[in-house]
Amino acid sequence: MPEPQQMRTPISMLWESADPHTELTERFGFASAADATSWLRQVLAERWGLRMVACERLVISDANCLAWITADGCRMIAKWSMWPPRFARLAAIAGLTVWLEQRGIPVSAPQADRDGQLQVEVDGFSLGLQRVIDGDLLDVADPVQVHAAGEMLARMHVAMADYPKAVPTEEPAAPGTQLVGNDFRSANILWSGGAVAAVLDLEEAAYRRRVDDLARAAVLLGTRYHEWRPTPAAVRKAFVAGYASVLPLEDDDAAALEDSIEEHLVSVPWPS
Repeated sequence: MPEPQQMRTPISMLWESADPHTELTERFGFASAADATSWLRQVLAERWGLRMVACERLVISDANCLAWITADGCRMIAKWSMWPPRFARLAAIAGLTVWLEQRGIPVSAPQADRDGQLQVEVDGFSLGLQRVIDGDLLDVADPVQVHAAGEMLARMHVAMADYPKAVPTEEPAAPGTQLVGNDFRSANILWSGGAVAAVLDLEEAAYRRRVDDLARAAVLLGTRYHEWRPTPAAVRKAFVAGYASVLPLEDDDAAALEDSIEEHLVSVPWPS
């Protein structure tokens, strides 16, 4: 019989309008949330040597399932993908994330298993484990947070330009591009103690021009999970000012940035 905690584990969809219990079975093959948490408990014990004592909730996002858990006294997030074509990329992103942490970028780095693997392939899934970082999602109504976010994106661009390994992407790196996060927005930025506490989820990393990544971030900075709206112009200006305080923009870059912002404003499928 499943433990009482397993039976109470809530499950939800992150952004899709679908029944999470049905999707848990159809996408991941688990009969129930209790079935999924039992599987996760066993994998964590075997591969990480951890004793999982509770699962707060399960959340499904596309081909990923996330579990907020407590194991050996630590709050953690386990995230597994069911899409094999993405497994090599997930392993590469895990390596990139650890590399950024080593260079002082606040990220939620994956925890290696007993064999030193950052991303583990098991039972047809690719699974990563990371510690929970406390904080609130970035508030774009706070100018201090917006400016600090701009500074952080610039710091990430500087660091990622020096990343020595290739990350598998759909489009190869073109001249004038570099590795960027490609999804820098409120849903993926935690704020705590007067500073950016963590930049989350680098799974969309790609090779782009810096100004294009800055433009995308400026337009989408306030977006979270539902009902996206473009970031107000004043917030975009403050965000870019924060970025430029670390990486000054030449005249050509400033002009290219404005063009890219306009392109993103018209190309993003905003809700009507």
